[in-house]
Amino acid sequence: MQGLPSSADMSALMGSLQKGTVGYQTPLVPAGDSQTAANLSPLIPQQLAQTLSIATSSMQDLKLWPMLAKVQAQNTVVEYNRVLNHGGQHSPFIKEGGNAALNRSTYEKVATKIRYMAERREVTDQASMVSIVGPSADAIAEETRRGTESLLQRLELNLFHADETKDSNAFNGIIKQISDGGNVADLRGKAPSAVYLSEILGALYSAPLYGMVSHIMVTPRVLSELIKQTVHHGRHDQIQVNNGSVTFGAASLSITGPYGPVQVVSAPFLERHDRIAPNLDSGSVFDGSLAAPSVQVQTAANANNASKFVAADNGDYIYRVVAVGDNGVSVPVDTAAVTVAAGEQVTFTIRHAAHAGVKYLRVYRSAKNATTADGALLIEEVKVTAQDTVVTDNNANIPGASEILFLNFSPDYMCYYQMLSLVRRPLAQISTTFPFLLMMFGAPAVKLPTKMFVVKNAGVNASSGLSAITDPQLLGLHI
Repeated sequence: MQGLPSSADMSALMGSLQKGTVGYQTPLVPAGDSQTAANLSPLIPQQLAQTLSIATSSMQDLKLWPMLAKVQAQNTVVEYNRVLNHGGQHSPFIKEGGNAALNRSTYEKVATKIRYMAERREVTDQASMVSIVGPSADAIAEETRRGTESLLQRLELNLFHADETKDSNAFNGIIKQISDGGNVADLRGKAPSAVYLSEILGALYSAPLYGMVSHIMVTPRVLSELIKQTVHHGRHDQIQVNNGSVTFGAASLSITGPYGPVQVVSAPFLERHDRIAPNLDSGSVFDGSLAAPSVQVQTAANANNASKFVAADNGDYIYRVVAVGDNGVSVPVDTAAVTVAAGEQVTFTIRHAAHAGVKYLRVYRSAKNATTADGALLIEEVKVTAQDTVVTDNNANIPGASEILFLNFSPDYMCYYQMLSLVRRPLAQISTTFPFLLMMFGAPAVKLPTKMFVVKNAGVNASSGLSAITDPQLLGLHI
């Protein structure tokens, strides 16, 4: 019959589905001459370790994930012991014939819960049978590649920023784990300097921390700021000429610590891709539904001791809020403008039509005296536990600022407990589509948070350069 594939064509198609980067389902082999649900052949997941390595090496914006040591986990909860100290610091001297006082080390048992990540994709049967335009002529292989990249990008983001107090299914990212250990500084929007970073390296290596950082992770904008400073403040010419090619700034930047140079690494996902507010009419719910929130109660800003608003922040602000749930991100809602003065706190209440489907809220704040919240920047994520959620803004997180991380990638300091590497598992077909899951099981563990450091609210100087760029002394140009 015209239009139907031949048996040879179907055989070739099934063969292609059973090799390469595509998962497959084994042929049905009824047991006992009866075909029942109990003896249908299973769907076979395919290991995608090779795809994973290709994706990480080709996706240059992934920095943290490739550097993390991977340790195989054998259970859904991984326990390890942390040495808090080697004993008391009393005098070690004894008199002749005497006996030393008993001393003991102090240990802490720490547990890390394995978390589960997945990306669901599908390709229609029709698309899987035709060639497509692009690097791969196979639609299933192409969608697998795109899904892998999407999952790895979101993994990278959450390795930095995830917080299980806001999403119960998430792990704690390394920022949360180090911050809980107490090693946090706040630049309040000021630009960091190489001298400042060097001082933190010295403090970490000093007693009683003895922390030896191997890398400093910054956002691309902060690295550009540091390179700019090396050019403007350098005592030597930072414009390099090699074989007729002119290079501005340093190709590789390191900060010298008490034990040697520490490389500064630019990590694009340290600066969140969702830091800019979505448009009012946009959402990303592709399957199911997620009701948009509404502003239920809005109060004027009131004085509060916890406020970090200063006189320079005095003005009117508009907040934009989106709900995040299992099905995606809702359409945003805006508050009315709120007038804020130094030392005041902003609070407003968000109501949810169906709060059970909402995990947390992303809250964005506009620029001062802006007429709309378009382009507003992320300030906080707030957990949702009831129909009404109270949002509080004390200016603890400065919009547009970012973190700087002082890390050691030795497995003794930090690792990723991996229960399942990236795999693809086909799902049961109930229509003329080929659905599948990309899955990863694991969680990061910062074993020694007191030996690492987080600097929050790091900013950059104006794009025109230093504040007094025409000052000859500042530039080191004695003219």
